[in-house]
Amino acid sequence: MSLPSTRFLACAAVMAAVSAGSWADQSGAATLAPGEFLNLDTGAVSSAGGDVYFDGSSLAPQGSAGLYNLGRYGSRAFKSIQARQASSVSYTAAAIPASALTAGEIFGVHTNRGNYAKAIVTATNNGLLSLQYTVFGATARAVQPAAANPLPIITQLQNNYSWIIQGAGLPNYGIAPGSIFVIKGTGLSAPVTAQLQSSAPPGLPTTLNQTSVSVTVNGTTVTPALYYTSATQIAAVLPSNTPVGAGTIMVTYAGENSSPTPIKVVANAPGLDTLYGTGNGSAVVTDNSGNVFGLTKSAMPAQTVILWGSGIGADTANDDRVYPQKTDDLSKALGVQVFIGGISATVQYAGRSQYPGLDQYNVVVPQNVTPGCFVSVVAQIGSVVSNAVTMPISANGGACSDPSTGLSGTQLQSLANKSGNVNGLVAVLSYHPGGTGSIAFSIAASASGAVFGQGYLYASQGSCAIVPPEQGPLTNYLTPLDTGTIQLSGPNGQVTVGSLPGINTSQSFNASPGTYTFAGSGGANIGHFSVNFNVPAPSLNVTNLNALGTITRSQGATVTWTGGFPNGILQVQGSAGSPAVKFFCYAAESAGQLTIPSSILLALPAGPGSLVVSDLTAPQAISATGLDIGFAAAAGPGSPKLNVTFK
Repeated sequence: MSLPSTRFLACAAVMAAVSAGSWADQSGAATLAPGEFLNLDTGAVSSAGGDVYFDGSSLAPQGSAGLYNLGRYGSRAFKSIQARQASSVSYTAAAIPASALTAGEIFGVHTNRGNYAKAIVTATNNGLLSLQYTVFGATARAVQPAAANPLPIITQLQNNYSWIIQGAGLPNYGIAPGSIFVIKGTGLSAPVTAQLQSSAPPGLPTTLNQTSVSVTVNGTTVTPALYYTSATQIAAVLPSNTPVGAGTIMVTYAGENSSPTPIKVVANAPGLDTLYGTGNGSAVVTDNSGNVFGLTKSAMPAQTVILWGSGIGADTANDDRVYPQKTDDLSKALGVQVFIGGISATVQYAGRSQYPGLDQYNVVVPQNVTPGCFVSVVAQIGSVVSNAVTMPISANGGACSDPSTGLSGTQLQSLANKSGNVNGLVAVLSYHPGGTGSIAFSIAASASGAVFGQGYLYASQGSCAIVPPEQGPLTNYLTPLDTGTIQLSGPNGQVTVGSLPGINTSQSFNASPGTYTFAGSGGANIGHFSVNFNVPAPSLNVTNLNALGTITRSQGATVTWTGGFPNGILQVQGSAGSPAVKFFCYAAESAGQLTIPSSILLALPAGPGSLVVSDLTAPQAISATGLDIGFAAAAGPGSPKLNVTFK
């Protein structure tokens, strides 16, 4: 379980109603410039007098007013906050720093007139602070004594394995009947350590730690069974007899009900389990004896393997509560497909395991799949695809290998197992034709070994990876390292790339084909190094780029090219949606073409997006004291960024 650090909403969501003489709820919006006050009771923005004052560096309560900072939970949580939920909130004179006033931040205000309000930051542009707010009045119920327990508040719903969340606008989001799903929020249950409940007879409970869940769709209300509860997270099994459609979900804890929250129930929403519990990267894949495949023990082509997850869909022959469940094969009735390395695999069984809500897929690894440490795996039912995960495949079932990284599965596993962070260095010459605008950059940083075991933002050659919008860039996971001064020398002289820790860029320099040397003087974290590598003239030519301006997601898309670096690596990167869903596909440059499978493209929302094709020389290893992994390479100019319409 991954429990988020939610600190708001427990006692809260905000604000109480006031005396019977107050007016009805009033909503409004305001934009504050530095030096301006806001009176929430009147909506007036002025240069003197109000409930809150914005000076550009903080938002501070004025007079007898008080603030309660809730956190960055967004418009969905803001809308769920009711006046009656405010009685246990303590307002203070503490200001909210501007660094916390980003879009989606929610706070409460106890006004100088004694009223209560909720507010959310909608934008911060050019030093201005834009807010939306509601002042609660006489139409809300009067303030009650503080409750013994906070009211439960739901902030997020997601499949237990795919981590595809509600509200991100993804086409493969939904909670399927018979699936394990997660409810996140605050005040959901007793503040105790979550303990996984046994599904042995009499089965999973429907009430646990004074907590229960109800889901209503099309006039039918069902009560999910519970695997565990905690104050911030619940895992439940949506009954198979839940109707499909838009509905509401409510959590009841110690007699207090949450506000009804929207839930989208769909017939099928497959999610696949991952080793690191993140919804992407290395999957939980086992053999028939339950042994988990890994970087040093790969699956083989033509071997039967088992994938695990949830969300295949309803199985009304089971009650979704008691072990053992009946193992009814749903693969043919539902048309379940599994794609490994973009190739359709034979599905021998798809349906429940013996545990409530836990699905298994028995599939045969395609004989002609391209081996690698991070071969893509996607389950698909109709036009709905699962999260994109990966698995290791090798011809002999031993350690995998990936030409793109130059590392074996044994080396990757060693990095993944390292106690403490892994120190890495990447040095890349970005090469543009004509010898102008060339830039060299280096990244020297440490990261958790999980980055290497998971295959972060990466898939093997012949495969693709999906990066969901909630997953940040790799740099979010890195800690800068000191390498000393790094210099790049080549046929046209020498330039200093940089001497600061972390990510460094040089000034532009003239580049031409030939031998280059990256050298580091050594610093506090990484010792002296020097590596030579040969850079041929860039020659990549994408031959059908203009034909890719419109892509029908259900049909996939093929990119073709000529030229490129000898033994080079080609990457196709695309994105769509806001916030963006990104995909990365990789191929050997000698292949001349790469197909982006429909099983990858169907994870993108329809609409405008982009596509870029780029290439990289084969990596050259870098060795130095204090360095666990390093390589140098040259990147070609790549294709122009293409605006694409995904249909």
